[in-house]
Amino acid sequence: MTAGGECAVVTGAASGFGLGLAAECAARGMRVALLDRDGDRVGAEAEKLAHEYGVDAFGMAVDVADDTAVRAAADAVRDRFARTDLVVSNVGVQLFGAVERLTDAEWQWVLDVNVVGSARVARAFLPLLRESPAARLAFTSSSGVLAPASRMAAYQASKFAVLGLAETLRLELRDEDIRVTVVFPSGMVSRHLETSQDAQPDRLRRSIGEPEDFAAMHASNPGLAASVIDPRQAAGNVIDALLRGDRYAITHGDLTQAVTERHQDIHQAAVAARDAANGT
Repeated sequence: MTAGGECAVVTGAASGFGLGLAAECAARGMRVALLDRDGDRVGAEAEKLAHEYGVDAFGMAVDVADDTAVRAAADAVRDRFARTDLVVSNVGVQLFGAVERLTDAEWQWVLDVNVVGSARVARAFLPLLRESPAARLAFTSSSGVLAPASRMAAYQASKFAVLGLAETLRLELRDEDIRVTVVFPSGMVSRHLETSQDAQPDRLRRSIGEPEDFAAMHASNPGLAASVIDPRQAAGNVIDALLRGDRYAITHGDLTQAVTERHQDIHQAAVAARDAANGT
């Protein structure tokens, strides 16, 4: 369903993939709530979408690390739209570095924003999704979950956790017919590193990544640099999957070999466990 009365909520929507998804929803006649830490930018982008597509759209400053702010956003959407039909939890901060270099405080920051932040969004907006006859909840994970790279441990671990959160919610919401999608985006030309730097707490402030981190990342996964596209194109590649409530959606890139090899290894381990249990 993509009727004009439907409403979409997108976090991290001031730029990049989140803005691309919000624009794709608006282009389909959906009312849209854009949420982001950058209130000025997200408000301006919401005005542009409303003007371009003739839909009701608004932007609101929301930090998903702040539960009070997330709940206030849900209240604002309820007041404006009464319900929501699609929620895209698209938040994500990045921090590069070798595992032995990352501090406990850095781990806690990334996990709180990316994982707990996603849980906060789901918790706050589920009551509104329950008001929809065709509710869909989507989470932005990362292609790094399917084909990891080095020097990205905190980010990739958080996105593995987002996958686990989504898989659990799929089971918990199955009887309510709320569909859950996990999106695996690959590289895009975006403000992701800039916004991660801006979001970094003063007590942790350092460069998001050093030149040697980026060199090691690309050396471990050369395909990363080869699959960078525009965020709006990436959003357009998966919006129909999100609206259908597909289990998984991949924005772009050739991840077939990485996915096949991993699942072959997992399958082999599962067969070995089964055979051992059966004494064969």
